[in-house]
Amino acid sequence: MNMKRTFLTGITMVTFACAMMTTALFSSCSSEDEQTSENQQPVELQIVSAINTRAANDAWDAGDKIGVFALKGTTQDYSNMSYSTEDGTGSFLPTAEDQTIMLPYDGSNYTIAAYYPYTASAANGTYSIDVSDQSDQKAIDLLVASPVNGINKMSPVAALEFYHKLVKIAITMKPGNGITAEQLAYMKVTISGQQTTGTCNIINNDAVVGTGDANKVITLDTSADGANSEAILIPAASTNGMVLTFSIPNAGDYTWNVNSAAKSQSFGAGNKYKYDITINKTGLDVNATIENWADGNGTENGNAI
Repeated sequence: MNMKRTFLTGITMVTFACAMMTTALFSSCSSEDEQTSENQQPVELQIVSAINTRAANDAWDAGDKIGVFALKGTTQDYSNMSYSTEDGTGSFLPTAEDQTIMLPYDGSNYTIAAYYPYTASAANGTYSIDVSDQSDQKAIDLLVASPVNGINKMSPVAALEFYHKLVKIAITMKPGNGITAEQLAYMKVTISGQQTTGTCNIINNDAVVGTGDANKVITLDTSADGANSEAILIPAASTNGMVLTFSIPNAGDYTWNVNSAAKSQSFGAGNKYKYDITINKTGLDVNATIENWADGNGTENGNAI
């Protein structure tokens, strides 16, 4: 009886050992399967960004939306996906699940291109510009990021730096001899010799190309008290023929040729042209300054007309 019990116990131990080996085998296979499965999963793109100031202010606003492209070589795997910074920190997330860019599980690289402000019409990578209406400058202040290469599932963070593609002019006005501050109220300021439409290739981060009539007149966004006026314009190789006109109720029109200032011979992309103008009954006194939207770079005196 003892031998029989011992024999049965031996069989039981062998069976148990086999069961343990089988469990370990399956566990090992399961772990390998899980690891392989994890390695074959795509990784979500992460976007952080910086901007070199903007027309409205020098930081993102909560809810600002950008359009994002992900390219493998020249092929657009993702086109014009909508991302937003909900808290204005510059960390962008997709606005909807179907807008999410996933980086390939095989580790292949993407090039990430982006622009602001988002528009559905830029799906082909070309942004259409229209600066004829200056009432909402955030809506027309085109920013394009330098494309970032080498983004993959092991390096999923795209640090995008956005740059201005258009031109900004900012005018400070004050009354001079024979003109009162009250007379400047509700003044209208215009600039002639303008192209109001253009295009920009977002994918290649190309320069803006103006289109259409180059003799349009743009009405600047002017404060009710007539103290400040500004506009976002399409870059121009020459400002010849561009005239600023200041229409003052009950006082008349005053004009100034932009090209008469040495630093205003052209309007370069990303530059901000500042003019301090004193309006006298007999004409204008002008001080002109040019600076990058981020960094200042000089000042000069202009000539009045």
